[in-house]
Amino acid sequence: MNEITYPAVRTYYICFDDERTVVKSYGYVDPNQVFETIWIFDEFTDEQQWLDELAKWGIVPETNQAGEYIM
Repeated sequence: MNEITYPAVRTYYICFDDERTVVKSYGYVDPNQVFETIWIFDEFTDEQQWLDELAKWGIVPETNQAGEYIM
């Protein structure tokens, strides 16, 4: 398993298939959380960098009326 465990700051991730040709999921992990996955992933502490990388894959995360990401 690959994981992000209790990061110091909110940490964003993008999960890929084994060939890194398909985005399997994306989201973030807050300091009080643990994230585990079978997929390989890239992680970011800079929100804009995460959004820019998602945009390269044609992905724009949805937000609610409060501006929070819907995962």
